[in-house]
Amino acid sequence: MTNDFTAIGMISANAAKVLETTRRAWNEASAQAPKKATQRPPRVAQPKKRVVPRRSRWSSLVAALNYWSPKPL
Repeated sequence: MTNDFTAIGMISANAAKVLETTRRAWNEASAQAPKKATQRPPRVAQPKKRVVPRRSRWSSLVAALNYWSPKPL
C-alpha cells in the first residue's frame, strides 16, 4: 500500500513539474510572439494555382464493360 502512495506521489510531483514547465514555456512564447510578428516581412502575392477537375472514369468503365460484356452497351 505504501508503494502505491509513493508511486502516486512521484507521479503527481512529475506532473506538477511538467505543468509548471509547460506554463512557463507558454508564457515565454506569448511574450515573444508580438516581437516576431512585427519583424515578419510582407507576404508576396503569389498567383493562385488553377484548379484542374479530375477526369471522369465513366469512359474507361464503359469501355471495360463493352469489352467484357456479351451485350455491349
